[in-house]
Amino acid sequence: MSAKEECSSFDELSKFYKENLLEPGWAGELSRVELAYIKSELQKSPSLRRRWGFRPSAKRFSERRIRDVAMNGLSREKK
Repeated sequence: MSAKEECSSFDELSKFYKENLLEPGWAGELSRVELAYIKSELQKSPSLRRRWGFRPSAKRFSERRIRDVAMNGLSREKK
């Protein structure tokens, strides 16, 4: 496989991973980098905050809550 093909494959995988990482319940146990990425995306998007069970006006996002939602998703009561 050429370097160009490897880069293309890596870019596709990276895009897939980033898109799915923002899906509640998909990620499982998060690394510090993944946690930081999700937190930065939550700060940018009120609709993403809502999908993760935060209020759209929220300014703070606890690491514990992000890790819980990443691993378990949201229960029906929290939606």
